[in-house]
Amino acid sequence: MGRIIVGTLLILWGLSAFLGFDLFRFFFALVIILIGVRILTGRRQHWGHWNDMNVATVSQEDFLNEIVIFSPINRVVKSENFKGGMVKMVFAGGVIDLSGVKTQAKEIELTIKTVFAGLKLIVPKDWKVNIQGSAVFGGYDNRVQPGEGAVTLNLKGSAVFGGIEIVS
Repeated sequence: MGRIIVGTLLILWGLSAFLGFDLFRFFFALVIILIGVRILTGRRQHWGHWNDMNVATVSQEDFLNEIVIFSPINRVVKSENFKGGMVKMVFAGGVIDLSGVKTQAKEIELTIKTVFAGLKLIVPKDWKVNIQGSAVFGGYDNRVQPGEGAVTLNLKGSAVFGGIEIVS
């Protein structure tokens, strides 16, 4: 992960010299804004605890609502009526495990937006995954076997300088 950040910073530095404007000024302003957002969202308790990545947090929520900035995430969702949700990640990485959820819906919409981040999404084996997202210097890796599933997961969002891996 550190290699990706250092490489990205070097690319940005080179682009700023080539294009003749200060990308670092923009970058540091963005970092300050993200720190303020992190403080406002109440996620201060996990600063610098990258070892927490191995400890999964179990959630019973029907809607997934996560904003992860400069932090890892390891979430296991055990909802009895999962309805979808939203995940936003900036300079982050981790795993969200939906393999234990149940739902009455035939279609579920999940929006995932990653910027300089990577996410592994684990879905139940009988789900069908429909990716409707976009990627810029990133991508989606759908490893779920195509077929007719009882539930269709409509995955929307974006992967910018990062990736989203979907497995079952």
